[in-house]
Amino acid sequence: MTSLEFGWESLLDTDAPEGCSLKAALFTTYDGADERLLVEHLLPLLLKLGHEPDSEGKERQYFLLELDRRLKELHDRLVVVSSTVREEDAEPQEGDSSTYGWIWRSIRHLTVGSQRKAVQHAKLWLLHWGAGDPGGTEFLEIVVSSANLTMSAFKGQIQAAWRACVELGPRRADARLRTWGILPDFLRELADSASAGERFKPFLELLARAECPGGVSFVASVPGTHSRQDLRRTPWGAAGLGTIAPRGKASVTASILSPYVGSWTENALRRWCTHFGGSPANVHLVWIDKDHPWARAKRWLLPKTTLAALTESEATLLHLRFGADDPDHTDLLHPEHHAADDRWSHAKVYALRRGKSLRLLVTSANFSTSAWGSEDRDGNLTIENFELGVCLDQASWRFGDLAPFTNTKDAATVADAPGRSSSAISWAQAAWDGKHVKVECRCEAKRDLDGQVVAGKESTHVSAWTVAADGRLRKATVPWATTKGVPAVACLTCGDETVTVPIFDARPSDDRETSVPYEVDANAAEAMRDLLLFEQYGGRIAPDDDDQDEDDGDDDDDGEATNADGANVRTGSDEDHDQVETGRPDSYGVPAFVDARRHLGVVDNWAGRVKRVSRPEADKLERQCLRRDGERLIAAFERQAERDNGGGSGSARGAHLAAEELALRLKHFPEA
Repeated sequence: MTSLEFGWESLLDTDAPEGCSLKAALFTTYDGADERLLVEHLLPLLLKLGHEPDSEGKERQYFLLELDRRLKELHDRLVVVSSTVREEDAEPQEGDSSTYGWIWRSIRHLTVGSQRKAVQHAKLWLLHWGAGDPGGTEFLEIVVSSANLTMSAFKGQIQAAWRACVELGPRRADARLRTWGILPDFLRELADSASAGERFKPFLELLARAECPGGVSFVASVPGTHSRQDLRRTPWGAAGLGTIAPRGKASVTASILSPYVGSWTENALRRWCTHFGGSPANVHLVWIDKDHPWARAKRWLLPKTTLAALTESEATLLHLRFGADDPDHTDLLHPEHHAADDRWSHAKVYALRRGKSLRLLVTSANFSTSAWGSEDRDGNLTIENFELGVCLDQASWRFGDLAPFTNTKDAATVADAPGRSSSAISWAQAAWDGKHVKVECRCEAKRDLDGQVVAGKESTHVSAWTVAADGRLRKATVPWATTKGVPAVACLTCGDETVTVPIFDARPSDDRETSVPYEVDANAAEAMRDLLLFEQYGGRIAPDDDDQDEDDGDDDDDGEATNADGANVRTGSDEDHDQVETGRPDSYGVPAFVDARRHLGVVDNWAGRVKRVSRPEADKLERQCLRRDGERLIAAFERQAERDNGGGSGSARGAHLAAEELALRLKHFPEA
């Protein structure tokens, strides 16, 4: 399930086989992740939710509760890593996403820069998919792209991306891990910068269970100053281009598609080319003219000084044309691209060609020394960014037919490269254990730091900081009892800068169980959660509309219903369903018996899943979830019995019977 091509399809997709379920995920992004994108688009897709994010009324609350339940099941298994230091202008976000801030109670939100200033600019997704069938194969899906986790990245930009879904073996092997080249080292460096080694270990273990696809290699950058000796062991940045360049004696031609070009001098450009056996005269930069809409909107940026350095070095600027009224004079990025597409290209693609051999690099790295490194006279390479790219052997380069600029004065330029923001707070994280909120950050030395822990209208001031010997790393422990509610964010202020840090809920699972998303009615949440749990195992949630069609129930004529996973589940015998159609006015069924059959059907479906994972090779996480669900179902049935007591005629008996039956089955549950 791999390809040496990158296509035009949406990133909001997956190549995982049908029936697989998400077990863990790592996402890296430059901009902080847009909560609205995650909640309304990405997470419903990956978690395969049964309720729609764009619904209204009670159905909307069911969606939020279902998402909350799935995030709690994957608590601390979803990780997002971003940057706090900016170089490019921030994209405006659509609407207010603060209403979704509760997702960070379960999703681990990390930033880089705990040891030194660093920019997290890589765009990597690692998705661990569980087997769809008993004893089946698990998968690791890998996505390398130019897309941030923002709404604008998916709606307003054109991205370059590569995706592969590889099978996971049952056991790890160091030999398999080595097939991934520099990727494991990149993850370790990223983990160290985020001060989160434990969060990354599971993903390194996944790489050790899979073989890297043939014809694929990785190029990465990590912040720091790297000596020539270091680069021979681990070729970061521009040194990595030398590992992917085609072999031979002729000079390598480097073709570049990048919307952002940094400040280059002739000397820096020559040193960059030396790493892969090229020369500035063989650099081809795809660029736009002053009248291009991307130039007018200041989307593509090329400093005048860099243009001068490219011109003096005899590099070639290839003209990417746009004819506003003439599609024939518009150069398209892909066969499925059309001239009326008003998105702008955020893609970063490099082609290294020697003779007939070509290597295509799909990457996050702009054409800048921040990404590739600035080399001094001793050969030390200083890099500012975390970057990641995937190299594809013998893939095609789309822009070979572009003509050079007739006059480079027509090229779109800016006076200077955008300056990198100076962030006083370069790294921060916060977590709550139920009694205290622990806040950690890296702040400029000898600067005053103020902090507050906030939950709704409640807030507590950070009274004292413990400062490390270097004066930068600071820690504080803030008392916070559950009576104040679930703490949402820590607001840190240094000078004129304020950083808002989501607070991770590190309490035991039992204590986290009752927290609800902001929009959900807390008084109705318990009953709605119970119904969602029943639905997960074949139950039914009645629609809001009381006038629904009489066949709009969970039972088909053959006695099957569809559960939350989309699978057909039996909720009673064929004979039972021939006699009883719940909700039909001509039914002769005894309501208490009908309810009992429904509840016991939920128990049977739960038991069926337990049987599926009772073998030693079955998944440990799924066994743990099933055992926890069994305990939750017993409590939910007891609460349902209390709610049914008002119905009379033994209405509560069915829920009681289901709770008793499940308690007996749970005694024989396979140990997790």
